[in-house]
Amino acid sequence: MPPNRSTSTIMICIPITATNTQDALRDMQAAAPLADLLELRLDYIENPDLPLLLANRPTPVIITITPREENGRFAGTDAERLTLLEQAITLGAEYIDCNLGWQALPRLQSIKGKTRIIVSSHNYAETPADLSAIYREIAATGADVVKIASFANRISDNLRMLDLIRAADRDCIGICMGEKGEVSRILAPAFGALLTFASLGAGKESAPGQIPAETMRSVYNLSRLQAGTQLFGLIGNPVSKSRGYILFNRLFQHYGLNMLYLNFLTDDMDDFMGSFGRLLSGFSITMPHKQVVMPYLDETDQMSTKIGAINTVLNRDGRLTGCNTDAAGVVQPLLKRTELQGKRVTLLGAGGAARAAAVALINEGARVTMLNRTVSRATELARELGCTAGALNNLNPDGTDVLVNMTSVGMHPNVDETPVPAEKLHDMIVFDGVYNPPVTLLLRSAAQNGCRVIPGIEMFISQAAEQFRLWTGIAPDLQLMEDILS
Repeated sequence: MPPNRSTSTIMICIPITATNTQDALRDMQAAAPLADLLELRLDYIENPDLPLLLANRPTPVIITITPREENGRFAGTDAERLTLLEQAITLGAEYIDCNLGWQALPRLQSIKGKTRIIVSSHNYAETPADLSAIYREIAATGADVVKIASFANRISDNLRMLDLIRAADRDCIGICMGEKGEVSRILAPAFGALLTFASLGAGKESAPGQIPAETMRSVYNLSRLQAGTQLFGLIGNPVSKSRGYILFNRLFQHYGLNMLYLNFLTDDMDDFMGSFGRLLSGFSITMPHKQVVMPYLDETDQMSTKIGAINTVLNRDGRLTGCNTDAAGVVQPLLKRTELQGKRVTLLGAGGAARAAAVALINEGARVTMLNRTVSRATELARELGCTAGALNNLNPDGTDVLVNMTSVGMHPNVDETPVPAEKLHDMIVFDGVYNPPVTLLLRSAAQNGCRVIPGIEMFISQAAEQFRLWTGIAPDLQLMEDILS
């Protein structure tokens, strides 16, 4: 990661999107502990009392009045908008924002005094191919600060925006909007951006993709982002429900590591690998890319080659090595309870997770039987791996020491479903790979019948712990990981 801005200059700006002056005053005070600046979105506020707002500002402010034709909410005339911005200058606002091309800009520049003028360009459809041309056009207006915000349709849009910020010759704000643009919001200040925008909380965003300021501070630890920070991330689609970014960033902080873990919403592996792929020190791979990523790697370890899928990548001096820690996620929780050599394991499912589990279990000497709703799929996989197969409804409880569920049955929102009837659950260990909800109907039924049970969160923690060890050389405290996730 090549940032060029010191940690002391990283600033978080929280937009105030209240619809009346009193609520705006309340939100300003609530935002103050998290913000370095506040953006007062006067286009959101009906009849704003600007003198009162500025007299009570707890931080420097940006005054922004975005008209409806620019995706804002201001329904007044240009003359009314100009009057409000002139008043902001008179009252000593630190910044005002003007959209590129507004004819009133020269007037505001002539009276600005100590107020700095941000000239902004917004594109809510895409990130244009030539960002530098937009930068030059804004800079030519004499803007004190150049602001470019564009919508990210691909993950590489973030890197183009970050490269623009790094090359800027004046204060610059560069943001990619939308979920795919979250990477730019987190990294922009470290690449030299004047600030980044973060919301006061859910429902208080002023643009798509804004991350809560509390998350920026406490999870991403933005104030510590600096030159030499190693980047890691989750590559997949979807990624928004993953809790890995919370887990790994908390672990990095706990062990004093200069590392950061981000979500990369990626539907095009070629685009990701051509932009961020070799800039990251390592990354996690989730669906649908566990097989797709393999041709991009320089080598794969023995377990991932057997499984035929990757969930972990290490960048060792520019060489990308693929690994699979899903196997550890299955085996480690079981080995805490029992030896696997010779154990009769019934494995439910025949997808990628089931394949990883089967390879790991067979590698430990277990006698595996794969059961699946589509019997032909289980039979084909079992033949390849050297185990037996059958239909999902053919579970033989008397021939099962360990039951492992690698299907999605029982996962939220279908929490009332179970892959196995309660009457078939007895005298066995039951391991459910589903971890949302934390306790599934399968596990409840098994526990009620006297079975030992293993919740899916143990699988998640075990595979994540192995990822962390591969990236850092540190075996993390599993109880700490459980505490973080709880």
